[in-house]
Amino acid sequence: MSTSDYWKRLSGQRLSRRRVLAAGAAGVGATALGLAGCGGGEDEDGETPTVGGTPQYGGGVTTGITADPGGLDPQICITCYWIAAQFHGYLYNVSIADQSIMLQMASGYEHVDDVTYVWNLRPGIKFHDVDPTFGREVIADDIVYSMTRRRDDPAVLNDKQLLRDYTASFDAPDQYSFRLVTNRPYSPAYDELGNTSYAIVPKEAVEKYGDLQQHAIGCGAFLLDEFVKSERVKMRRNPNFYMEGRPYLDTRQWLIIPDMSTIMQAFRTGQHDIYGSSLDKLKADELKGIKGMVVRDTPNLVQKSLNFNVEKPPFNDKRVWNAVDLAIDRQDLIDKMAFGAGKFAGPIAPDLEYWALPQEELRDFYKLDLVGAKQLLAAAGYPDGFEVDLPVMTVVDMPRLGEVIKEQLAKIDVTCNLQPKELGSFIAQVYGRNFEMALFYNLGYVEPDRPLCQWFSKGQSGASLTGYNNPEMDDWIWKERSEFDIEKRRQIVLDAQRAMMREHGPVINTFTGQGYMAHWDWVGGTDDYARVFSQWGYLGVDLWVKPH
Repeated sequence: MSTSDYWKRLSGQRLSRRRVLAAGAAGVGATALGLAGCGGGEDEDGETPTVGGTPQYGGGVTTGITADPGGLDPQICITCYWIAAQFHGYLYNVSIADQSIMLQMASGYEHVDDVTYVWNLRPGIKFHDVDPTFGREVIADDIVYSMTRRRDDPAVLNDKQLLRDYTASFDAPDQYSFRLVTNRPYSPAYDELGNTSYAIVPKEAVEKYGDLQQHAIGCGAFLLDEFVKSERVKMRRNPNFYMEGRPYLDTRQWLIIPDMSTIMQAFRTGQHDIYGSSLDKLKADELKGIKGMVVRDTPNLVQKSLNFNVEKPPFNDKRVWNAVDLAIDRQDLIDKMAFGAGKFAGPIAPDLEYWALPQEELRDFYKLDLVGAKQLLAAAGYPDGFEVDLPVMTVVDMPRLGEVIKEQLAKIDVTCNLQPKELGSFIAQVYGRNFEMALFYNLGYVEPDRPLCQWFSKGQSGASLTGYNNPEMDDWIWKERSEFDIEKRRQIVLDAQRAMMREHGPVINTFTGQGYMAHWDWVGGTDDYARVFSQWGYLGVDLWVKPH
């Protein structure tokens, strides 16, 4: 089969999520997948558009990043998905552009009833041809093992709620079928199982090495050549990858360089091919003037927020939450941090447009009111303000954001003692609830349930990071989780956000800047990668380079 024919067949297997959810208990048979229309982002002939002409095989791409992934195990490590995904295989993923389901290892699936899901695995998929898997075939028992490990292994930090709390059973009815039964209707199951942390991993590799942090053995597009923590990750093409004809690249390399100016200089001089660190408007405009440079706007799904520990004073008083919220000048943050190119952020990132509240509504709600903030502090027993430690993770522009927020809160006599923390230390402190107020860099969620769970009594991973527990907010979470009709669920999600905003905590979202990516014109296949059209882009299977 030619690459072109393969891609046409694969891209035809996109099923609109709106159709899936609307089907509900009526079921969506696997046969429907072959009849589903293609999602957005394709030409009329079904080909995936690329940048720079016809894809070519060979060569490599180097990307510089500031954040250390910490490891390569997609189940254990919650900060490595953008690299680890390239070593592993997934049943499918969900597009943020149109909520369509894009099949990968799965050939199809059936939503049998409100609680039962059956996925069909494509035969012939192989794990990497290295010790200890030696290219053996992936079967449904491997899916069962992967789900069991994610649920039961205490080292796994990713969310366990679906598998631990809301799943009645999962099994392999036969060699190529995987069945999951929830214990109640749970509409986010589609989004959850399509997350990049739901990789299919080999049991023998985990048993041999203890985990996959240093040994990224899977069935993905690339094989690991070298991983030096805090320095680099090198990978090479998997010749037996399950997407025929993919990947195009022979090699990929990620260089971990904490200093953004060093990365920028390496990129400008052509030592790096893709700019993988945070770009703001000023840097993007600067790069646009360089011959051969391609700079593109992208969605930005990252939420930057203040989190309160509601079990510790002064944040055990909601009036203090409200005061801090009224003192945050979001337009000032946009002007100073994003140079005017940004949006007010509600509970769901504004670029997740289908689920997010309109900008006009957010701007009308989040009004700066320093007088009102001081009055609330006085009523709460803090007429002269208070002093608070503010841990800030040292990734991208978070330390600078901490400085701006410190300046803003000083106007209501709240003194913030900034505490810069590297990512691992920050996560340990916050997950241990050893903080009063923290400046958080949330992941770029591609679905609505996970960000809303910041107001859920069980949080995003089984326990609230803030100690917040409000039955009204729990009711909102279960309303949206129980609704399979996509339009009805959307309205619930919008109303839930309004209720959460009126709480003024324990999470206060601030803003999102415009997203950008840059690459040299010799790099092609960047469409999905740049648009964040789906988590498909994390696989790196469509990137290619022409001689330069």
